[in-house]
Amino acid sequence: MTLSHRKAFKGMDDIDRTSGGSPNSDKIQSILDASLSETDFFCRKSRSLLGQLGLPQGEDLTLLARHKSRVKYGYVIASETLSHLLDLARQKENQSLQRLVESPFFLVKASWLYEHAPYFFFFDKGKAADLDDFITRFADEYEAQLLENRSSIEGWEKIQNPWRVLGVTFWENQIFDPVALVDKVRREKIEGLELSVDFHPFNYKKLLPEEFSAEKRALIREACRKAGLKLDIHSPIVGPYAPSPDPKKGQQLFFDPLKCFAIQCETVQLACDIGAGSVVFHLIDNARAKEMAALVMKAEGTPVRVTFENYCQIDGVQTSEVFAACLDEIIGILPEGVKRNNFGVTLDVGHLNIEGEDPLVGAERIGLWCLANGVRLRLHATDNYGKLLFSPPTYSADVHGNVSGRGINSALIITLLRSLGHEFDVVAEQIQPLSHKDIALIHKAQTVPIDEPYESIVSKGRDRLANLGFEPLIPPSISNQNAYRFLAGLYGIPALKEYLVFRRIQDQKYLSVDEAKKISQDFMKMPLKFRNNLTEYIDEMLLPIQSERGALQKSELDLICQNISGALFGTLNNEHLNQIFSVIRRYHKGETICEQNAIGQEMYYIKDGEAAVFLNDNQLATLKPGEIFGEISLFYNVERTATIKAAADLTEVGVLTRSGFEALLLGSQPHSHDLIYRLYSILPERLRNLNDKYRTAINALSLITEGRKVKMGRSTGLDAALRPKGDFFPTITSEEARIVFKETKTFDAGQIVFSEGDYGDGAYLILEGKAKAVTSSDGDEKIVLGEFDSGEIFGEMALIDNKPRSAGIVTITPCKFAFIEKEAFSRRIATRSNLSFRLMAFICLSLFKRIVTLDKEYADLKKQLGRDPQQ
Repeated sequence: MTLSHRKAFKGMDDIDRTSGGSPNSDKIQSILDASLSETDFFCRKSRSLLGQLGLPQGEDLTLLARHKSRVKYGYVIASETLSHLLDLARQKENQSLQRLVESPFFLVKASWLYEHAPYFFFFDKGKAADLDDFITRFADEYEAQLLENRSSIEGWEKIQNPWRVLGVTFWENQIFDPVALVDKVRREKIEGLELSVDFHPFNYKKLLPEEFSAEKRALIREACRKAGLKLDIHSPIVGPYAPSPDPKKGQQLFFDPLKCFAIQCETVQLACDIGAGSVVFHLIDNARAKEMAALVMKAEGTPVRVTFENYCQIDGVQTSEVFAACLDEIIGILPEGVKRNNFGVTLDVGHLNIEGEDPLVGAERIGLWCLANGVRLRLHATDNYGKLLFSPPTYSADVHGNVSGRGINSALIITLLRSLGHEFDVVAEQIQPLSHKDIALIHKAQTVPIDEPYESIVSKGRDRLANLGFEPLIPPSISNQNAYRFLAGLYGIPALKEYLVFRRIQDQKYLSVDEAKKISQDFMKMPLKFRNNLTEYIDEMLLPIQSERGALQKSELDLICQNISGALFGTLNNEHLNQIFSVIRRYHKGETICEQNAIGQEMYYIKDGEAAVFLNDNQLATLKPGEIFGEISLFYNVERTATIKAAADLTEVGVLTRSGFEALLLGSQPHSHDLIYRLYSILPERLRNLNDKYRTAINALSLITEGRKVKMGRSTGLDAALRPKGDFFPTITSEEARIVFKETKTFDAGQIVFSEGDYGDGAYLILEGKAKAVTSSDGDEKIVLGEFDSGEIFGEMALIDNKPRSAGIVTITPCKFAFIEKEAFSRRIATRSNLSFRLMAFICLSLFKRIVTLDKEYADLKKQLGRDPQQ
């Protein structure tokens, strides 16, 4: 019987089925319940008692394993899974498996892995034989690397002057034995580790508390004592997925520590036995303060400190303020002695980041709360882009991927907390692999002298910001916050502006993890002078927006993100990049590829050789094969921010011009599909951004010109590319268009098709006539953003996002439109067929045309406005 046809038998049903409804059912139940506290790995006593009641060998194992898994861990193992594993042990003649299936707990763990492996190791592509081999390999490693491994600690000495950072074992998937993990940390000469105690469906080398034998516990304690290492524990947080091992259908059983309370209590006891200082529990349910306080009480009278960690992606949003409010409730319940000796906080700055809060601001709030309440603080540092060891479909590692890809300034946060007066441990929890550079960064932040207290640094920053003139990047909402005053006081205004740019790069809505990572890294490794130049460029670009609206929107930094790195194209593989950048140019060493301050209309991909980046004749960086630059010039009429020269003879560069880009969309070949899909998601936001800027610039200019109307010209540079084939799109046939656009609508001249701010219910294709896009100025006058002729599409942004119409449409002549409703179009796109990509390509081409045209008009208006629209 397959897993998909399995039947779950629970409680007495299991017993009755096994014993045939004998009068021994109550005795069997009693033995099963007692077995849960049996410390013998093979449960010899319980098995012997069941044998005396007449249960055949094998059936006793099945009952004990199913009972342990269901009652203790909350996961129902299919009876056929257990039967199969017992049969496998006989058929395979694998000695390790034959020995280990005599342990009910090993059967539990092997069953969990067997049922989860199709989703986490094989992704539904494995065969039955692959699963069997996987289990036998697991048995071999479990016996050799854990049960029989005898790590020697002879000759160990206390580490002198360790690096001030604790490692973490969450990501470790090579080492089974926890003593060996301690040895690894000892050899790295860092001050300790946070031991992850758990069951990870994607990493079978994680251990649950009952897998730590008394002998192993004593050895871990002694190993840490001899090496002088700190040791903490991260409580179980993943566990099996239930009710289905499919992560798309099931949920992690250990996600909320209060829903597996007994296991967490075992974890606290394990911490006592191995000499751990702290146990970390995720704070999941803000409303259950009493139960969380009860968990802390389990450590009463011991040296163990139970710490709660702020978490994310739960019901509601757990900002630092919400987290602190819940902590208030918990300490209000605890006796003073327990609060002082056994309670603490683990601050995870990455989780704040995911919740949309700047971790610097959140860390300050939690740091002040801990000081005010006399609570011990620990810190989970997030790097900034560690390599993820586990990939989708759906792992708990996805959360860490989201954190790691968005980046945190851990050193700055450590410095702020230290300036407040905290002394604390820093766990490199989301930095993997932990490099010497990561260790050195945290160590320096932990040990560098802090000459001034927090209040003095904040006061200095307040003075600097008070003397600052108008700065688009530093509105009052920033300058009035002490965390930002601290940064300005510590490192100066340029550093604050750099930080704000960095944060906004991380928050870009349409950047993938890898894109945000690369852009941020590119930005942070630039020399300070170049970074300052870029922040000034952003100030100038955003000046009209900031002065009119008073707020900086995330999307308005899209330009600078694209200017720093070819992020959009960086998502493509090398084979597709070579096809896209098919035009080749070769340069000798020293020849200029593009010039600083020149307006460009093409981008570049280094295929061979090297290129050097210069700013004002100072070399900043070297670009290697595979690097992309100049993407911004495809979309926007801006000056190059640097000069690029060939740094090696016969440097080979692939070039993509605007006309080549148009041809790429018109052709819609398979090698461009990934790019088209990304463009389809991103370009509407870019056009909305430009619409806002253009409207703001018109408003500002109308003040200068005393209210005279400013008309937008009509660029014809891309019109030829958009001319339809026959009656319809340039990328699909007339027959295909008729399949997609089934409904027609007619309008007289001067009629409103839809208004700015309306709900976007679909898109229109002009079959006959002409229309214009209009938006309102502050004086409620209409600003014309563009005109549309027969064969062109409008309203298509409504097909992609759920935002209101960014402009209104008014007919110029009598018109006949073909219309497609949003849901119907979405279903078409979801097929990811060749036709769907050609439809997306046409929409991208249309948006691209409008972006280039509107940006040219916007650039011309900015020349009239100058740097300050109030002049």
